Amino acid sequence: MVFNPPPGIEPLRSHPRYTKIADLNRGSYGFVQLARDNATGEEVAIKFIQRGEKMAGRYVEREIVNHSMLLHPHIIQFKEVFLTPEYLAISMEYAKGGDMFQYVKAKGGLQEHEARWFFQQLIIALDYAHRMNVVSRDIKLENTLLDGSRRPLLKICDFGYSKNTEKDSVPKSRVGTPGYTAPEVISQGNTGNYDGKAVDVWACGVMLFVMLFCQYPFERPEDEQEKIQTKRYQMQLQRVIRGDYRVPSRVKIGDSCRELLGRILQVDVAKRITIPEILKHKWFLTDLPKGLDSFNDICMEQQADSHVLEDNKKHVASIVQEAKQGPGPGAQVNGEASLDHDTDDYTDYMDQDSMEYHQSAEGPAAKK
Repeated sequence: MVFNPPPGIEPLRSHPRYTKIADLNRGSYGFVQLARDNATGEEVAIKFIQRGEKMAGRYVEREIVNHSMLLHPHIIQFKEVFLTPEYLAISMEYAKGGDMFQYVKAKGGLQEHEARWFFQQLIIALDYAHRMNVVSRDIKLENTLLDGSRRPLLKICDFGYSKNTEKDSVPKSRVGTPGYTAPEVISQGNTGNYDGKAVDVWACGVMLFVMLFCQYPFERPEDEQEKIQTKRYQMQLQRVIRGDYRVPSRVKIGDSCRELLGRILQVDVAKRITIPEILKHKWFLTDLPKGLDSFNDICMEQQADSHVLEDNKKHVASIVQEAKQGPGPGAQVNGEASLDHDTDDYTDYMDQDSMEYHQSAEGPAAKK
């Protein structure tokens, strides 16, 4: 179900800091707009989630807290969270280059050296997040954005399914995106725990596969003959559980790349390669930009101290709790404001992280 804001409601109307430029995207969670920060002239993406009891407060709070902890050039930067009369709003860095799904689809797959360039950035970002005790659980092409430069830089976004491995309960829910879901998540369902870091590694393997071959590893051409979508989906899930994927012969890749794919798309979690092991793999190290191997050590040294992070967590919790109470002063009815809103309702947060504002894709659309 796609969320559509009521006609006539513009959440940034008369906002003291932001001016709307354009609509970017909408989904079941709400919608995203491109805006300009009037103080700096910077373009930002702002995600709006409707206030009220139906707002999944615990998940929204976790998304913001986990994401706001991360300060890294390959993770979309979080700016602030604030309230408008109708919405909880999250301001973040705007990446002009679109998402990796669009990029890969437009090229019909990437050459091995280009796929490695993006994969290196992905793994460096994920290594940092894991060292910060944050697992994504929804790594995919659509959740990785590009900055629009001549040689695009990749940036992870959307931590809606994330967990903090130190603070939150052990991952056990069936979350993520079909096609990227690890076999242990499928087979254990909602009853068994799983390693969130290993699940992220599996999804990185699926991403690498799609970047190289422009198709998902566990789909087959014969699946299209099955008219019932649920049966087609079940066939693919069974292949995931068995680790039954095929490397297309039409695209030539090196033995080292093939070997790495096999170690990532390994059903046995105990045998699956880890992020630290990927960082030392021959294929990953080939043409690795100078200094990137030690970059995360520098990022970790620059992190805010635990007291600051704890204060931010409490601050976010109070904003989310207020949003769950429903619309605030100045909420519009049929496009007309009932009261002038108080600028004190716009609560600043710390400078750091991100959210999603890409166009989501459905089904096996990455195929040529």
